[in-house]
Amino acid sequence: MKEQQLVEQLRRNGYKITPQRQEILKAFMESSSRLPQSAEDIHNRVVEKYPNVSLDTIYRNLNVLEGLEIISRLSLKDGKSRYELNPGGSHQHHLICLGCGAAEAIDYCPLQALHEIGIAEEKKFEIREHSFEIFGYCSLCRERSDEIGKLPGKCS
Repeated sequence: MKEQQLVEQLRRNGYKITPQRQEILKAFMESSSRLPQSAEDIHNRVVEKYPNVSLDTIYRNLNVLEGLEIISRLSLKDGKSRYELNPGGSHQHHLICLGCGAAEAIDYCPLQALHEIGIAEEKKFEIREHSFEIFGYCSLCRERSDEIGKLPGKCS
């Protein structure tokens, strides 16, 4: 999704396009990292250009973007939320590295099978949302651990 499309989506939903909000969008669009970004990461980027922007402003904007499904929030084991662009406005699941924190999106919903086999109907349960993340070690961390001899949290 292009930055201009995101700006139009905000406008259609009645939000003003402030320079700070545009800078937040740019932070997502121009991220070269595989890692989803924390509010602090975004804040550090935005204050380079707009020094008076508070972390509260960043959080408010992240909540707006998440509510419009422009970004997705990942809650990781360190207790911090991380955010990433949400292409197509659909939910995503991730493989998350316990070593470096890299998050790789899964292109399909592994929990779709719950719907297909009718568990919710059988239990008379209406599913509204779900989350599903898989934690392990990426190939780079596994290579490094081979050099070092052990992955953190791995049995000896």
